[in-house]
Amino acid sequence: MPRMRRCPTCGSRLKHEDYTKRIEKKRLSRDKLTLESIDDMFDGASLYFEINDLDKYSFLSETEDIQDIVVRKMIRQYLHERFYKRGYGLKYLIGMIKNENSAYGLKKEYERKSLDRIPPKID
Repeated sequence: MPRMRRCPTCGSRLKHEDYTKRIEKKRLSRDKLTLESIDDMFDGASLYFEINDLDKYSFLSETEDIQDIVVRKMIRQYLHERFYKRGYGLKYLIGMIKNENSAYGLKKEYERKSLDRIPPKID
C-alpha cells in the first residue's frame, strides 16, 4: 500500500491532487507587489530545496489572513538573511510571518491607544 502524502504545515494526510487552480485562487487575494516577492522567494528557495505545488498552496493558505505588508517584510528579511541557505524552509518562514503579524497587531493597538491620550501642555 503506497504511503499517503502529508501536508507540510499541519501534517494531515492528503490525496494526490492538482493544486494549480487552488493556488491561482489564493493568489487573487494578494496585491501585485506581494505576489512578486512571494514568487522571488519561491525561485530563490527552490535552488536549495524542492518546492512543489502543495508547498506553495500550504504557504498561501497559511498566510491568507495576514496583511500584505507583513508578508512582504518577512519575505524580505528571509531573503536578506538567507535563511533558505541555512536549511530553513517554508515552515520557518510561515512561523516568522505569523509571529510578526501578532507583533504588528500589538504595535498598531498600542499606537491607537497612545493617540487617544491628550498631549502634554507646553508652556
